[in-house]
Amino acid sequence: MREERVIRLREYGLTVGTMGSNAAQTLIIALLPVLLGRYTDSAALIGAVIGAEGILAIFVPYWIGYLSDHLPNRLARRFGRRAFFLWTAAPLMTASLVVVPFLRGFWPLATAGILFFTALQGFVTPLWALMIDAVPDERRARVQGVRGAFQAIGLAFGLIGGGLLFEVWEPLPFVTAGFVLILSTWFTALSAPSDRGHDQIAPARRRRGPVWRRLLKRSEIRWFLVANGLWNGAIDGIRPYIFLYAGAVFGISVGGTSGLLVFLLLGVGLGAVAVGRLSDVIGRARLLMFSAGLCGLAMLVAYFPRTSTGIIWLLAAAGLAAASFIALPFPVFARLTGDEAPGRQTALFIVSIGVSRVLAPVLVGAVIDFSARFDPELRGYPFMWVAAGGMALLSVPALLRAVSAARRRERANAPLPVPEDRWDAAPGS
Repeated sequence: MREERVIRLREYGLTVGTMGSNAAQTLIIALLPVLLGRYTDSAALIGAVIGAEGILAIFVPYWIGYLSDHLPNRLARRFGRRAFFLWTAAPLMTASLVVVPFLRGFWPLATAGILFFTALQGFVTPLWALMIDAVPDERRARVQGVRGAFQAIGLAFGLIGGGLLFEVWEPLPFVTAGFVLILSTWFTALSAPSDRGHDQIAPARRRRGPVWRRLLKRSEIRWFLVANGLWNGAIDGIRPYIFLYAGAVFGISVGGTSGLLVFLLLGVGLGAVAVGRLSDVIGRARLLMFSAGLCGLAMLVAYFPRTSTGIIWLLAAAGLAAASFIALPFPVFARLTGDEAPGRQTALFIVSIGVSRVLAPVLVGAVIDFSARFDPELRGYPFMWVAAGGMALLSVPALLRAVSAARRRERANAPLPVPEDRWDAAPGS
């Protein structure tokens, strides 16, 4: 019993690194636009800098996933197959993070941000691949739910603590985030399994063709990645503009906006813990569909409030719905794909997020700039909710297509009929 408890704690420990990486990432995405805004008035240009993260997320994860799957066993045994890349990326992230508040000018700031995003993509793929390496499928939704709680803590630091510390001394949140990143990376590496991952992939398996090509031939994978990109786009599209929106519409400071975002993050944190268990009862995909619809509707309604108190409950509802986007997509994707080449499979999942991070901030920024012609007083910022809500709602039919294709494949391959409502539930749940 004690040994089983230790295994469970180590599984949860694998997700601690998410707290540091998400705190640093959120801080850059939320506060770098504030610093860039001192040198440009274009929301679309700011969005393009933040969207560079998505461009890097298209190209970097595959190579990191491939290299971590094929890391020489000598290095894998000494450092850990995934931890080797965590320890390489974390110092680079920290250095580029800490230097940001001391830079002056649009392009130096943009360059530091791009360096940070490059290192971030080298960090996230091995961090998430540890889930496939060490956590059985029946526990992935619950462990991912704990990851969601750590992600909510990281968001809270970036959006709330970071904003408050920024008003005390601008470099303070960046230095603090760097310390949290290094500490949480150490804890995750410490929690990695004692065998430090699997051996290199056998040559016989390599001859079967590229992993991504085989996966993308399956329609359920393609439609799921589209849905994943859309609901991540709904969140990522508005993140660079939250503080700018609050200043333009409500006339409140960065610190005041941080206080307002407590309600959003409470929804995310509480929802993430409950979502794993709830998905075992009603099914992961069904819960994802409901959450996407709820999030989309809450975002559309968020266009209307013109006082900070009027948007509080909408933020809480959107946070509860967004918790499912944190806890459920990766376990569903991991079950659809299986356990072969986990580094490259994880990279494909992250690339779908990266595509949304390229397009969504630029799209939302363009909507804001275009809408400013008709709403000059508020500079078009309320329309960011319309664009984001539309993306969340569009993810529902995409996920429905993925569900239908997955059911057809399971029926074709299963010796016994597959129940309509249980195809995506964890085995044994």
